[in-house]
Amino acid sequence: MRLLPSLRGRTRYLAFRMLPGDADAISRRDLTFELDRSSQSLLGDAGSSECNIRVLSFDGTEGIVSCVHRETTRTRAVIATIYEIKGRRTSFSVIGVSGTVKGAKRFFSDKR
Repeated sequence: MRLLPSLRGRTRYLAFRMLPGDADAISRRDLTFELDRSSQSLLGDAGSSECNIRVLSFDGTEGIVSCVHRETTRTRAVIATIYEIKGRRTSFSVIGVSGTVKGAKRFFSDKR
């Protein structure tokens, strides 16, 4: 059963990219695990559940993460604190925040 739009929570979509010169392609599963670990250590159990961070798409170098609309700054902080995945040094940069997935995908086509 679907929820009415008025009952659904609002979300924001963060488009992010691995910085150049970082490790080879990383799997979506590894990224999800590291996001969970990073949010637990930075925000704790309560803060992590309030953010509701989900990986929507990830192709090895760039992707889209969803979160609660009021928690975008804390989600950006979680993404910024990731420095190592599976023993490989890496860093991520948020390139844009959008209210729709379609808007978040536009950040990848722009030459920034």
